[in-house]
Amino acid sequence: MTAIVSIKQASDKVGCDSNGNGSCKFFVTNAYNDRQLLVKARIVAGSGADEKWFNSIQAGANAKPTAGAISTDWKLAPSATEEVSVNFQVPKSVADGKYSFHLQVFSVDRPDDDFKDGEPVYLQIQNAVAPPPPPKPFPWWIVALVLVVLLTVGVAVWLIMKPDDSGPVVEKAKVPDLKGMIWDEAQQRLKQAGLSKFETSFKFDPSKRDPIVLDQSPAAGSAAEAETTVSVVLSFPGIAVPDLRGKTLLAAAQALSKIDLALGEAKSQPTIAQPEQTVIDQNPAPGQAVDKGAPITLTVATTPIRPVIIWNRDLTELMTRQKQILKVMPRGIEPAEQ
Repeated sequence: MTAIVSIKQASDKVGCDSNGNGSCKFFVTNAYNDRQLLVKARIVAGSGADEKWFNSIQAGANAKPTAGAISTDWKLAPSATEEVSVNFQVPKSVADGKYSFHLQVFSVDRPDDDFKDGEPVYLQIQNAVAPPPPPKPFPWWIVALVLVVLLTVGVAVWLIMKPDDSGPVVEKAKVPDLKGMIWDEAQQRLKQAGLSKFETSFKFDPSKRDPIVLDQSPAAGSAAEAETTVSVVLSFPGIAVPDLRGKTLLAAAQALSKIDLALGEAKSQPTIAQPEQTVIDQNPAPGQAVDKGAPITLTVATTPIRPVIIWNRDLTELMTRQKQILKVMPRGIEPAEQ
């Protein structure tokens, strides 16, 4: 199995309204920076849940929602991060409790080999409603008082709202403070404020597990029209790829192992400009954010006489542990001669 993408959910807990309707969002990142992926996304129901609950899924910003729990073919650009939106409706006959599901993204060409399962999302169902209190006798004498108050308020409102010659009044909303909120919560806060348009960008921050709002524009407290687009910067959790150039192959592999990254492939580059077994290039580049267990490709200097990358005992033991933990065995390395 190859981890072709990384998956982050906006929240690991979701709920539904009184009719059983709800939604959730995921953020999918292409693990490769040198090729486009053709993939599909689907919802996998956990214990007690049913995939029939999920009535639509939209994979990609420009895609149309697809009925059911599986999306249409989806082109994911190199290193790109795009949003997957899922809507569901839970039947009222479903018992109260906690149900799980997760997003799976798989290659259209190699669905059984190239796929990635996301972390579980928990759906809390609570259908019980407290019975209404018994009705109390209504004091009908209040009706006359209410009518008088309504008439007075109506006249006051008419005097305040009557049209004048100053032209139409554009209502403005107060932009809420979104910083520090999980993205799903921030969207709800925007809708409550009457602002429905927004755009997102991402900033690498491995200290935060969920997408958190780091910055926003317009600033909190600003007055904005309902059609204003609010721009937010979200944290993107991941691991920064270290600079391995100039290290020996063994030292580079050890550095990757310490931060839960894998040596994916070692490519031979015959040269006399660098010592043998020295890393001279890498992919992804230093500083790029990747998911845990992501494979890193290294270009290693070899002698022109024998352009082969050789195992040694320490590298053999390290790669054996890597295969056991991260399920990745590197390509391009030959066992040392006995």
